[in-house]
Amino acid sequence: MKHWMRKLGEHYERMQRRYQEEDLMVIFDIDDTILDLRHMVLHVLRSFDRRHDTAFFADIGVDEIEASEAEMGKIIRQLSIPAKDERRIASWFEEHSWSSKVIREAHRPFPGVMEVIRWFQGQPKTVVGINTGRPELIRDDTLRSLNSAGRSHNVVFTHNLLFMNPCGWNGNIVAFKVAGIDYFQKKGFRVIAFVDNEPENLQAVSMNDRTGDILLLHADTVYKSQREKMPRNAVSGKVYDIAELRRVLRWDQLGNAA
Repeated sequence: MKHWMRKLGEHYERMQRRYQEEDLMVIFDIDDTILDLRHMVLHVLRSFDRRHDTAFFADIGVDEIEASEAEMGKIIRQLSIPAKDERRIASWFEEHSWSSKVIREAHRPFPGVMEVIRWFQGQPKTVVGINTGRPELIRDDTLRSLNSAGRSHNVVFTHNLLFMNPCGWNGNIVAFKVAGIDYFQKKGFRVIAFVDNEPENLQAVSMNDRTGDILLLHADTVYKSQREKMPRNAVSGKVYDIAELRRVLRWDQLGNAA
């Protein structure tokens, strides 16, 4: 299968030719798409060890976390934690995982993703939008975290290009992914690609794409929805390789190097 970043580059080139007078937008999800939340999960679990003088997670690495942060019970069972300790670990995680301190200190981007975002931010008439299921109440912390992660790559994220879930933690995330696409389209952007880790989000956007212009890219990292929900036309991958974009688009003509 063709590398997903090369597929994105080819699609972007076609869209540039087709919509020369329009502002193009590539949209990314945040959690487990831009940011590898396994680092956050491990950070919070190790803070449990420090606080309670235990060593459940001392020898655990991020590669051993094989479920999303929303499935803490599954993560604990995978790590063979004693049943008597499961509830207090889960409660600790629920209390601390989305605190301002953890968002600032423990959120880490996937290798290469900021280079890819910077590349698109450097192209003419092209912007990067963020469409996340995170609630509005952590908007400021989210932007601080993203901009901290992107600073060394000259990547900047702004309020006007960030769509968040307006209904709190328990809102219908799938529906709001579709609403996010619609929000940016109504602002005048030609949405040409959407990157997300959840198959059900990609499926919903596919079913509501009236333009046929949106390339669906599955970040094959950690996800909780069924893979069978993946749209047939979605392209899957997990390595953000800027070299694959350069294979398609001549850097010296179209890009301002990061």
